[in-house]
Amino acid sequence: MSPRSKTNPNLRAALWSRREILAAGAFGAAALPLPAWLLAAHGRNANLTGPLPDTLERGLMVWDVGGIDYIAEEYFLSGHADVYRPVSMADAADVASRDNVKDLGARAFTREVLRAARPFTTRLIVYRPRSKQRCSGKVIAETLHPTGGGSSLMWNSLHGFFSAHGDIYVGVQHPLTMAGLKAADSLRYGALHFEDATQLWGMLAQTGAAIKNGGVGSPLQGYRVRHLLLTGYSYTGVATATFANYHHQEAKLRDGRNIFDAYLPMADAQYVRPLDVPVMRLNTQSDYNGFGGLKNRRPDDARYRHYEIAGASHVAVPPPADAAKPPAAIKLPPAPGQPHFSAADCRQGFPAGSLPNDYPLYLVQAATFSNMYQWLDLKRAPPSSVFIETNADGSTLLDDKGNAQGGVRLPQVSVPIAKYAVGSTDACVLFGYTEPFPAAVSQALYGGRAAYQARVRADIERLLADRWILPEGAEPLLAAAQAHANFEESP
Repeated sequence: MSPRSKTNPNLRAALWSRREILAAGAFGAAALPLPAWLLAAHGRNANLTGPLPDTLERGLMVWDVGGIDYIAEEYFLSGHADVYRPVSMADAADVASRDNVKDLGARAFTREVLRAARPFTTRLIVYRPRSKQRCSGKVIAETLHPTGGGSSLMWNSLHGFFSAHGDIYVGVQHPLTMAGLKAADSLRYGALHFEDATQLWGMLAQTGAAIKNGGVGSPLQGYRVRHLLLTGYSYTGVATATFANYHHQEAKLRDGRNIFDAYLPMADAQYVRPLDVPVMRLNTQSDYNGFGGLKNRRPDDARYRHYEIAGASHVAVPPPADAAKPPAAIKLPPAPGQPHFSAADCRQGFPAGSLPNDYPLYLVQAATFSNMYQWLDLKRAPPSSVFIETNADGSTLLDDKGNAQGGVRLPQVSVPIAKYAVGSTDACVLFGYTEPFPAAVSQALYGGRAAYQARVRADIERLLADRWILPEGAEPLLAAAQAHANFEESP
């Protein structure tokens, strides 16, 4: 039987209308068998189907990236993955069922297989440069966040950096979000299926192996892949750290090389064990001491760094809009078992006159990726770990203006004209606020607008020298200083 004839007929029917099947000959969509060394447990075949037709018009939760000279595509990856006993919120059917302090602080990493090699079909979203010559050789993989039916959080924040660098992004649909896609468009997404949320780990491994293969069976056929990095933020940061802890050691290619070459879990507070590849952790002021996070710090080693960002909140300000267009607003059925938070309710408890936290976390995130690339390519070690300072009881140590001490510090807290804080309750700690100083306080601190802006420029030079921001990060910081300065003198 040919590889094409092995493809599930119901899957193919869900993908193609009769007209689209006829049109497919023009652009060559097909079911592509993955090589034998990519197979899941017990040697069952995995298949890549796609690209799906009309992604720009019909794809859900997909960015329009034509304006940045990228191409957006959707694929289906079908294979077999083991079902495990859950070990974290990222593979649990219900987040509330987990003890997050215990899970995120785990130091033993064995898995119990409940059912071996169970079938699945997941969706991949791929953003790639239109020109292969522009490709950097770096591929960024992330589990799509359950929010909104599958949000690409790292692409949302860093697509400007990734596209300027020529990186490829691949988002892997989380099992719990599949029902929402199917409800919204059963014809297009009806073939998605899974048995258990823990099959996520097999989906990630098989996606990564297909990417590393780079030939027939890869969504990146013809593109040079030098390094594959697994990342995530918040819930998907937990997914990244959980995969690194429990599955990295077995996630190998046929020749023994690692499937994933680096891990960058962010905003998740989870311990990550020593690995044979580089790991960079990044936590905001909202996250660093949550769920026992202080106990999950560990010293630097030759392949490990951990950065805590003073003043930044978990729910971070997005980067400025550019030529890439975010997905059209659509209300998909929510993923089951997920917590719900109200930003409006939390902000009612913040100080009168305060504004949503506007700390530009994305600038530090971009520099973190850049430093990781230099670590991989040039063996240039990144900055040493930096932690937010705490009181004896583990609470954040604040200066006399209410800003956190220690940690990575942008001018927002190192040359402050406002207090940057986060919520104090479990429900609201994800959100933060900016409370501008009165003009008289700013005047007393700096003596005037010109002196303040000179201090900001000097601080930016420090950040550039220490590799906490990239050169393109200087202008946004200067612009923020000019826009937000509140002094008694006239401008």
